Amino acid sequence: MRRIVLLIVLLIAGCAFGRPETTDWERADTTPEEAGSDLQACRHAARARVDQDLQIDQDMGADPTGQGSLANNLAQYDADKRINAMTRDCMVALDYHPAGKTTP
Repeated sequence: MRRIVLLIVLLIAGCAFGRPETTDWERADTTPEEAGSDLQACRHAARARVDQDLQIDQDMGADPTGQGSLANNLAQYDADKRINAMTRDCMVALDYHPAGKTTP
């Protein structure tokens, strides 16, 4: 029981202190429509990769922790964070930067 409470506290703290993900990206040689299209493509690719990984995990054994819905909720939270990180990495690889920030 203590582990679950600690896990919940850490999860809430992570949400409270985590930096918000940006959805606005810009690049000098592109229109907002092109940036939106690139962002959508990056999100789609990230979602496909994470879904594939989740399917592999599910095929290997449903819930090894025995925690049920808590483990499922944490897995979804982790999946969302991975999708955001992979999307951000994809956009940076395409030479985008968050809107309002200048490139060095």
